[in-house]
Amino acid sequence: MTTLRDIDFGPCWDAPGVRGWFGKDGYWYHHLPLIRLLGLDFKGSTRVAKTTTFEPNEGNLPIGGAEVLFQPKELIPRCIFINPLSGDTLNSVGLAGPGARELIKHGLLDGSNGPSMISFMSNKKTKEERLGDLKAFVTILKAYLLHTSSLRTIALQLNLSCPNTGLDPSHLVEEGEEMLSIASALGIPLIVKINLLAPIESAKRIAEHPACDALCFTNALPFNAEIPWLSQREQVPWTDLFPDGSPLMARNKKFGGGGYSGQRLLPLVARYARKLREAGVEKPFNVGGGIRHARDVDYLVENGGLRRGKDSIFFASVAMARPWRVRSIITRAYDLLG
Repeated sequence: MTTLRDIDFGPCWDAPGVRGWFGKDGYWYHHLPLIRLLGLDFKGSTRVAKTTTFEPNEGNLPIGGAEVLFQPKELIPRCIFINPLSGDTLNSVGLAGPGARELIKHGLLDGSNGPSMISFMSNKKTKEERLGDLKAFVTILKAYLLHTSSLRTIALQLNLSCPNTGLDPSHLVEEGEEMLSIASALGIPLIVKINLLAPIESAKRIAEHPACDALCFTNALPFNAEIPWLSQREQVPWTDLFPDGSPLMARNKKFGGGGYSGQRLLPLVARYARKLREAGVEKPFNVGGGIRHARDVDYLVENGGLRRGKDSIFFASVAMARPWRVRSIITRAYDLLG
């Protein structure tokens, strides 16, 4: 179990947006009878809302209005690619959404179903603008929290890891400490989500900030990215996975290469967790990336050094690529970490 400021968030969390912003309905394919029969069940996983920006953001994913809870308009979004054989995915959603005010207005902070999390990231181009967005977000969030019982069940993820904003996650991480100082005014648990591109020392400084309750990693890896702490031969073999380049770029140049999620990330995430521990980071970890089977939870525990009662895992693109395995992944997290 991961307990943050006396709130039990459990040993398994959604990645931001696995069930949309509100976690009530998931997506259309989550309701297919066969998928349900085969094992899709989110029970036991802590809801983490899709990452929102402060202002409305078009991104690359057309979404509907409040009447459909801002669900995607496309049944099969063009900005998402899934290899049906390997389960490897690329996405270029780009933080599409209606903005924080609309989401809060329509129930983002509803904590009636137990502990949950919201996620925030600014896509502005300068540091000053990004910190300004966070200050504005904290102001409206604090006002709403004062008038709701959700204060006792809500946590905030500060997302510094999205690969599809035109911003470099390895540089964004340097803003983590300032963001924590701003968000500390909320008085709720704060989790910082980082990418494997974040330098170990930068991640350590974030974890040592008194307002940081946990670190979460990793988000999708930017297409063709090289991880700085790996040798050349250890990098993700991009040309083996995608010999013709990014399928998203082929669909629409504005999508860019997208961000990669798949089993090639799993051993890298485990190594990153070990490196952080070796650097002296003791704060709780919420770890995911490349989880496709229940046995992958075993791998992360054994090779990433995850601790029962303190650390947790999250699942992400498996809910798109292999949704029938979600139930067994959650169950295994409880077996090993609960």
